[in-house]
Amino acid sequence: MLKKRNGQSGSGAATLVAVIALLIVLYILFLPPDVRKDLLEEESDGPGGTGTGSGRVVTNLLTDHPGRLEQIDKLEIEHYLPAVSLFSLAGAEVFKKAGSIYVKNGIFDNKEEKLTFNIPDLDNTDNVLLSFSVKDAMGRLTVLLNGEEIYNNEISTKNVMPIELPKDSLVDSNVLDFKVSEVGFRFWRTNEYTLENVQVTGDVTDVTTRESKNVFVISQTEKFNLEKALLRFLPDCRQADVGILEIQINNRQAYSSVPECGVLKTIEFSPAILENGENKLYFSSDNGRYLIDQISITSRLKEIAFPVYFFDVSGNQYSDIVSGRDDVNLSMRFVDSQDFKRGRIYINGKTLSINTKDATFSKVIDNYIEVGQNGIRIEPDNTVLDIIELKVDIVRR
Repeated sequence: MLKKRNGQSGSGAATLVAVIALLIVLYILFLPPDVRKDLLEEESDGPGGTGTGSGRVVTNLLTDHPGRLEQIDKLEIEHYLPAVSLFSLAGAEVFKKAGSIYVKNGIFDNKEEKLTFNIPDLDNTDNVLLSFSVKDAMGRLTVLLNGEEIYNNEISTKNVMPIELPKDSLVDSNVLDFKVSEVGFRFWRTNEYTLENVQVTGDVTDVTTRESKNVFVISQTEKFNLEKALLRFLPDCRQADVGILEIQINNRQAYSSVPECGVLKTIEFSPAILENGENKLYFSSDNGRYLIDQISITSRLKEIAFPVYFFDVSGNQYSDIVSGRDDVNLSMRFVDSQDFKRGRIYINGKTLSINTKDATFSKVIDNYIEVGQNGIRIEPDNTVLDIIELKVDIVRR
């Protein structure tokens, strides 16, 4: 009785194993052909295999940085950007203050004074003035700016009109010299001046608000298929008050003119200006106030195709691959390990699938290689592939 029960138990286990094996075979048979091929050959490291492979890199055949690859179902892509304001802010600034300055000139006594001051942003500084009030005055007061006389006068009033300092005589670091005239034949007296509330002021324009930068991103697929590029914007301004509007894309000029205020402007520019990845759009003006609204970059695409990456295999390299001495390994590095990456890799007309969540992908592609020039095209399956690096290496077993 015990023997019979043991025989029935063994027979049941064998049946279960056979059913599981049959289900696995049926599952593999119903897989897509390229996925089934990858699954069956995944662990193959023999000659002509397509496993993941490992070994010492002998030669790098290809290194590239594809960036973002994506399926695009439309032939026109809009990149909408936020509005920008351009204007100038001018304000008075005090460069130097001195409570008082005393100068004198006599037969036995002479005293001169210096006042130094800096102008941090000379290009955007105007109307620089020297101002003071006079407490004591005798003789002629002389003022020199950086060694050049800018004032020579006998003052008879307490309040003096501010003295304009010539801009072409100003530098970043400046010196004012104060002195008084000689007494001449009146040797018994001393010429002297006491100046109070001395200060140097100027109008400084803040130019940081005269320009603005926007950033937009172009995918590798969009860049590769780009046929025409358009920039649109609406300038809100007062026609009589504004100057030339400068627009640059990636530091290349796209527009330089005075636009018609309140009218939507469309500019076509060279698609070669745009780059795969981050692009920078600059607006600037040296006069007036602009509000630039409804900004957009339009990419018009030709029929969608994906870039092909080429590499060469010599006759000797191919012989080592066929003989099993070397493998050809394709590897990719992705941006993250969170999202699924699904797609197809076309190598010389043959197909290899991508279906992974990992940050890396690696495959031996010996069966796909030909002598001479080889080409690889990568196409995503309704997902985005952000590929940091694509490499094809010959590795020694």
